[in-house]
Amino acid sequence: MKKLRGSVFFRVLFKMNVLPIILLTVVITTFSAIRFASSMKIETKNGLVDMSHTVVTLYDKVYEGDYHTVEEDGQVLLMKGEHLLNGDFEIPDSIKEKTGIDITIFNMDTRISTTIRTGNGERVIGTKANETVADDVLKGGHSQFYSSTMVEGVRYFSYYEPLYDAQGACIGMIFLGKPSAEVEGLVLSSLNPIILFGILTMLIACLVTIRFSGRLVTAIRKMELFLVAITRGDLHEEFDRDVLERKDELGEMSRYLIKMQESLQKLVEQDILTGLYNRRSGEKILKRVCENYEKDGTPFCVAIGDVDHFKNVNDTYGHECGDVALTEISSRMKEHMRGHGYVARWGGEEMLLVYDGVHLDMAAAHMQELLEAIRTKPIVYGDVKLTITMTFGLTEGNGDKIEHIVRDADEKLYQGKNSGRNKIVV
Repeated sequence: MKKLRGSVFFRVLFKMNVLPIILLTVVITTFSAIRFASSMKIETKNGLVDMSHTVVTLYDKVYEGDYHTVEEDGQVLLMKGEHLLNGDFEIPDSIKEKTGIDITIFNMDTRISTTIRTGNGERVIGTKANETVADDVLKGGHSQFYSSTMVEGVRYFSYYEPLYDAQGACIGMIFLGKPSAEVEGLVLSSLNPIILFGILTMLIACLVTIRFSGRLVTAIRKMELFLVAITRGDLHEEFDRDVLERKDELGEMSRYLIKMQESLQKLVEQDILTGLYNRRSGEKILKRVCENYEKDGTPFCVAIGDVDHFKNVNDTYGHECGDVALTEISSRMKEHMRGHGYVARWGGEEMLLVYDGVHLDMAAAHMQELLEAIRTKPIVYGDVKLTITMTFGLTEGNGDKIEHIVRDADEKLYQGKNSGRNKIVV
């Protein structure tokens, strides 16, 4: 042992290989934790923003009319059209049950409907919003994200969206929040495999010879680059095949990283209920397809579909039945789009279909097959058999801006809605 410690082999292996790898592993783990936590904060914010748009759209679809206030028995009440929002918990509770996100409706700075409860299980109705929030959102008149908002002793990642009446005056706001402890717990659980296998990597480095140290450092470097890409939000970064095929701990760690990447993709990109791409992912896909069109002329088509009379399904059979219907329809659409393009849940019961490498006539033919598959096979919910139809607006990409293409498809959708539904407007 003394002779080994004095040899060039020991100095090269330990001092020039093991120690740098130990330091590098610690740095990578720390850097990844910081970057991953930052990335999760951004993704949490984006998720709350997307959900706020969904909630606002849902209220607009369920309750027609503008937000306004009325005075009754000396109390100021918040209305949506003819519907009283004070004490109305149906929509907030439904979203809370499906997503875990807390929702609060404010009449100015006072909570009138919320999913947040005290330690005794009572809803925190009638309490006031934070003064800073009230100044930013109500007086400032713009939405705001906060990484640390205290509500009843619980710290939240929160997003506030102002509500306006017909005259443009800000008369309330919607709060969407996710407890910080949940997000931080997700970060820690995702980092545990990285930390564990980082320690294993250091132990392996102490046992390997100088002959294999170069390959070891190279493999760790590739893992580092992969982690950096993941923490930057590039969840489609490809991992080096040679490292994945290793039969040692580094190969095992890399496969755990791939599993982590896949889990993050589902968490960030998929709609929770239907398993389809969410709206944010749909926008990314559409942007990429448009860029391909501009670069090499690859044709594409865009369609927006809407389930006909979906509100009647929810009102007649309940939201659980509506969820089953959406899930089944999404499954059929996903199967139909395999090999043709992509489908995303655009919002509520609206779906975005992107046909990649397909001209308008072929897309229309494929969509006709999809429409037949949806309306000819009933959806079973208990003893209920539902015949569901959809209306689609289909347009071909032509180099216009994305918002113009989507608007064109949306206009065609509404043409179909106004002319009888259950059709494709091209």
